[in-house]
Amino acid sequence: MSETLIEAADVTVWHGARRALGPLNLTVRRGEFWGIVGPNGAGKTTLLHALAGLTSRVDGKLVVCGHSACAMPRSQALRQAVGVLLQHHDYVPEVPVTVEDVVGFGRTSRGILGRRWLASDRDAVEHALGVLGLTDFKTRLYRELSGGERRKVQIARLLAQGSALLLMDEPVAGLDMDWQERLTSLAGTLHSQHSKTVLFVTHDVANLPGCCTNVLLLNRGQTFAIGAPAEVLCPDVLGRLYGCPICVEHRGDRYVAFARPGGAG
Repeated sequence: MSETLIEAADVTVWHGARRALGPLNLTVRRGEFWGIVGPNGAGKTTLLHALAGLTSRVDGKLVVCGHSACAMPRSQALRQAVGVLLQHHDYVPEVPVTVEDVVGFGRTSRGILGRRWLASDRDAVEHALGVLGLTDFKTRLYRELSGGERRKVQIARLLAQGSALLLMDEPVAGLDMDWQERLTSLAGTLHSQHSKTVLFVTHDVANLPGCCTNVLLLNRGQTFAIGAPAEVLCPDVLGRLYGCPICVEHRGDRYVAFARPGGAG
């Protein structure tokens, strides 16, 4: 049996006095690709923040890559073990950071702040730039890039970090169709060609790459359904989740779901 990277047992996440997620039970093993799907407010981002150790109050047992994700502040070991792609990465446009600088931030989890880069840091950054096709972009200013290009640079940062577990929160949200497809393909490549275990949050099942092995449907902070894509991404289950008739089409190795026009039978 594959190594367990995430073990969540009766996990509850609180925002003040409000229960935002749970109780949740989840086991993720090395080499899996999980789609985390649900409507707005379902708890998808809350789950990823908890797994990354970014949430101040978590009850239950939550172990990620052998480290507790309940303790605050987040440990250096957990920061190194988990790569996180948030929906929005804040930056100061006035600060002239380059693409290479941003990719290099992935090495900060390994304590490079305050010291010179080691050869291993440089090699990891160059490798990530090459894999993502960004070598010719490395001296460009991050602020000059398009939204899709910035997301691509952030994915290169994850690769440079060298973490086995990647948490990706709506990586294609707000992008045009071309960039949505490019980044969906990149997420699949990280899993299939670079041996990354991925949790991929999306509200649209069409954005899940064909390599997706498991799907967790969330609604109002609760597990709605969990299982293989073929078991979960079906009209009956998705129709109950979204509260309207749903059509599901299987296009190649991908699923596409959409509301049935006018609720027609």
